[in-house]
Parts: sequence; C-alpha cells; structure tokens
Amino acid sequence: MRSEATRIIVGHDVAVAEWVRQRLERVHDWGPCQAIGVARGDELITGIVYNNLVWPSIEASIASTDPGWCSRRNLAAIFAYPFRQLGCRRLGALTEATNQPVRAFLCRLGFREEGLCRQALPSGDAVIYGMTPEECRWLGETRHVERRQGG
Repeated sequence: MRSEATRIIVGHDVAVAEWVRQRLERVHDWGPCQAIGVARGDELITGIVYNNLVWPSIEASIASTDPGWCSRRNLAAIFAYPFRQLGCRRLGALTEATNQPVRAFLCRLGFREEGLCRQALPSGDAVIYGMTPEECRWLGETRHVERRQGG
C-alpha cells in the first residue's frame, strides 16, 4: 500500500516556526523568519525555518517527525527558497557536535562542515555547516541564481 503524498505548506510562517521551535530544545525565539512546512494529510511532519539573514547568508533549522518527507520535490522547494527566491549565496545550519545522525543527514543533503563553535549551545559544542547554490544538487539543471539587489 502506497503512503499518502506530501505537500508543501507556505504562508503559515508563525505556525510552522512554532512547531519547529517546540521540537528543538535550544531555540527560544527565531526573531524575524520565514518557514516552509511539509504535511501528509492534515498533519505537519516537517518544518524548515529560515532566519538570521545577514546578506548574502541565511540560516536554516529543521525538525521532522517522519523521514518520508524527504523527496526530491520537497528538497527542491526548501532549497529554492533561500537560493532562488532570496538569491542568497550561502545557507547555513548548526547542530550539536555530538549529534552524529543530524551531522550525517546534513552531509547527505550536500552541506559541508565549516567549523566548530565551542560551547555555542547549552549542551556544549556545535558544528556549523554551509552550502552554496553551486553545491546544491537539489536545484536541478539550472543553478544560476539571480542576486537580490542591496541586502
């Protein structure tokens, strides 16, 4: 039996960001942010929050309750937002240095480890990862990104 298809949720930034915040113990307040959700039926199963935009870089945080969200179509949507829509030249992600499953997942997505942030989280050290649009295989054949003016 085939599982129900997923769909992308946009325009519900506050609700998706709160859903993600509740699942990430280290986040108290996102500040200004945008969010994309992935739902199966009426249930949100994944949320991605984009915040800390310091042109030309933005950060992303993700929480998920179901690995079935991770399709090429969904990945194309979550990477198109920072790289194509905003025109960012870097997408960053931060995770606990001891969280090997998340670190491996970030690498499978195409992020590159950039460095260690000592004592950056309540649990201890963090590792920062980054990706550029040229490194993002989820954008498809055309990887040209029109740069946002100003910033």
